[in-house]
Amino acid sequence: MEESHSSDLISKRQRLDSYIAGDITNPKGEGSSKLVQFADNVVYRLYFKGLVSDEVVAAESGERTVTAGFGVAICDVADNLLYEMKESLSDGGEVKRRGVEIRALIHGLSEAFNMGIRHVRIHCDDYPIFQFINGGDKPKQNEMRQLVNEVCRLKEKMDSCEPLMVARNDVNSLDMKAAQGETCAICLEETDAGRMFSTEQCHHRHCFSCVKQYVEVKLLSGIVPTCLGEGCKLELTLESCSKILTPRVTEMWKRKMKEDSIPAAERIYCPYPNCAMLMSKSDLSSDADQSKGQECVKCRGHFCIDCN
Repeated sequence: MEESHSSDLISKRQRLDSYIAGDITNPKGEGSSKLVQFADNVVYRLYFKGLVSDEVVAAESGERTVTAGFGVAICDVADNLLYEMKESLSDGGEVKRRGVEIRALIHGLSEAFNMGIRHVRIHCDDYPIFQFINGGDKPKQNEMRQLVNEVCRLKEKMDSCEPLMVARNDVNSLDMKAAQGETCAICLEETDAGRMFSTEQCHHRHCFSCVKQYVEVKLLSGIVPTCLGEGCKLELTLESCSKILTPRVTEMWKRKMKEDSIPAAERIYCPYPNCAMLMSKSDLSSDADQSKGQECVKCRGHFCIDCN
């Protein structure tokens, strides 16, 4: 704990920026706050933020560890910063940003209660976390469920504790760097920003995995895939999706494009099971001197154009 002059107070956004992004490698538990007397009948604002570093470092034991950290800020009703803390975390396995953020909230609620705060409004900028702590969706992972249960336990100790969903910039002016990742609106999983698919037309963003699966299902159903955004009817193109599709799905799409370019009455498929090449009747029968016996342009198998 350290005391500073009130004129030195800066916004919660700047403090969380410098604490989380700038000092993520500081020793665990390091932080600071003002010596403030909290009233038990005032509703205070609790802000929390987590960050998982995109840099994986080697520990002295030889194991590779991921560095993470979080920041917590408590403000009054006028948004004046009254208390802040920071902490760094490290884990030998995989560290998820959402889990770090929930840990930040647990620390914030625990500190608030220990300082005599009994009324708090939690400002949350992550919709899945908001749902978790507001009694909505439940996490699938056991560790996340335990963290959410601890949040609920701490909420019950308060006289009032209301989660509030806010825009990201209302909690933190940082975008928390690319390391924070983005949450896919389909699977609700956090994904590196560089592995999010979007188009220049509508700018809806979804993870590569969801887009690949969606495109394949649509093509298998004979439907041209559209954007995954809710209510968005923008048709996706092979060119826009080419970098994320497997060769098999790419061939499926090319086949679909060729099929759409031939009128339904003109389509004919090679009858040989190992081929099934799509062709146009008009192209096959363009030579008037030829009989109705035709040759597949791909496998060279012979068949009748009328009865296959």
